[in-house]
Amino acid sequence: MKRITFWVILFVLIVVGLFTVKLEAAPSPATRVILEHTYQTYITPPCYEAAQKTNNIAEATLQKAEEANYKPESSCTESSLQPAKQPIAYVIAEKLGLGNSQWDW
Repeated sequence: MKRITFWVILFVLIVVGLFTVKLEAAPSPATRVILEHTYQTYITPPCYEAAQKTNNIAEATLQKAEEANYKPESSCTESSLQPAKQPIAYVIAEKLGLGNSQWDW
């Protein structure tokens, strides 16, 4: 009986820990952005409407934008890509493809 109680308590502690302990998660290099070739900047989709842009745009990933040395178009784009503290369970679910990231636009 004591052995079962120990395992139940351990299991409960692990589950509680998965949802209360937070890790800092950053956007994936595959996060979708819009490249603004004229100004050599990139824009995140939530900031697109307010962005200063021309017709010289293309869709790409954050990794491609950084490789091209493009800069964030505005503070909106910068803040939308800031790392966020998330429970361990959410981070694991995102990595396993079971949940959406806050950067999946």
